[in-house]
Formats: sequence, structure tokens, C-alpha cells
Amino acid sequence: MYLLELTMKTKAIEAYSIHDYDLVIFDCDGTLVDSEHLSNTLLAEMLRELGMECNDEEIIEMFAGTSFEKITAYLEETLASGPPFDFEKEFRKRCKVIFENELLPIDGVKQFIESLDCKKCVASNGPLEKMQITLLAAGLKSYFPDDCIFSAYDIQKWKPEPELFLHTSATMDIPPNKCLVIEDTYHGAMGAINANIDVLVYSPKNTDNKLLQKGIPTFASFRQLANYIL
Repeated sequence: MYLLELTMKTKAIEAYSIHDYDLVIFDCDGTLVDSEHLSNTLLAEMLRELGMECNDEEIIEMFAGTSFEKITAYLEETLASGPPFDFEKEFRKRCKVIFENELLPIDGVKQFIESLDCKKCVASNGPLEKMQITLLAAGLKSYFPDDCIFSAYDIQKWKPEPELFLHTSATMDIPPNKCLVIEDTYHGAMGAINANIDVLVYSPKNTDNKLLQKGIPTFASFRQLANYIL
């Protein structure tokens, strides 16, 4: 069990250079594809359908960057008899429809990916099928072949545990000290830090106090990031 504690020294974003790395590991939801708002809005809507009182902002704060296992545990703790249907299956079904019709890439990320001359891949807490859907819907799938997409479900280890990033590093045949992780959540950042891998966090509003308190470097846009590290 890994604690969400900072175990390595961080550095200012201006000190990063893409030339120091042979592999960039992207998170998917909220980092490559603008899905966090869509999926969390749907999650809040489905929880309200079950009679639970919650708003979209509360759900984002509670579950952004975590595994669906935590959502399931929350339902079991909150509802005496649990949901009256397969909640995850219904959630994934509705998400697929929304993603295929509304999903967009994060602003500037496509240009950033195209500017990279090193290896790149995706490592997410989400299931592989979901990533296939979202990357395709957002027009990013061509940048990430199937063998460059890694899911926590495949190894049954989720961020902030380090195993997903270490597994990705080993499979891509790049040592951790030559990898750079790009994330959008505190849990994801701590997964990289627990793996002793450098991390930068996309935080357009720069309002995550946990990131600020730990001194984890953030950037507000991929255009800003390109100015710093390319």
C-alpha cells in the first residue's frame, strides 16, 4: 500500500528539458482527452438517479484520477443494498455514447505530441476498451499504437501505486530515469513519484492545493509546456 507522500525531490518546470528523456508517458483522461468533465458529470447524474445528493464539483473532487473500484466501494458504503443494476457496465455504456458524440482532445496536445521526437505512450487507470474509444473519438489514436497503450486493469495495480508506470517503462524498454510522465491529477502524479519517475501535471486552473503544497510542477496549457521543455 503506497501512501500519498512525496518521496523524491521535485524541480521547477523551467528546469525540465525534453532532451533528457527517451519516453513520454501520458495519462489519458484529462491529459490527452477532455473526458473528465463529461464522465464526472455523468457519474454525478447517475448517483442522483439513485437518490444520492451530490453535485458535479463534489464528484470531481472525490474521484478524479482514481479507480472505479473506489466508486464501487463508495456505492456499497452509501447504499444499504447497493445499486439495483450493474453500475459500472451502465456507466461505461453511457460514457461510450457521450464520448463518441462530444469528446475533444485537450487543447494543444495534438501539436505537442507531434513536436516530440522521442517515444511516447499512454498509461491510465482506466480500462483499455475505454482508452481505445476516447483516443479514437478525440482523433489521437494514430499517435498511440495498441502496444503503446497500458491499462492498470491489465496488471490490477492502480495509481498512486507505482507498478503501472514501472510496467510501462519496462515494456517500452526505457529505464525510469529516462521517462517523463505527464498527468492531470494528484493520484497520477504520486504514482509517478512513487515510481521515482519525473512528472509534470496539466492543471489549467492551478487550483489543486495538494499539488501546490507538495511542490509538484504544473503547467496551464500544452503550449506553455512546449515553451518550457522543447
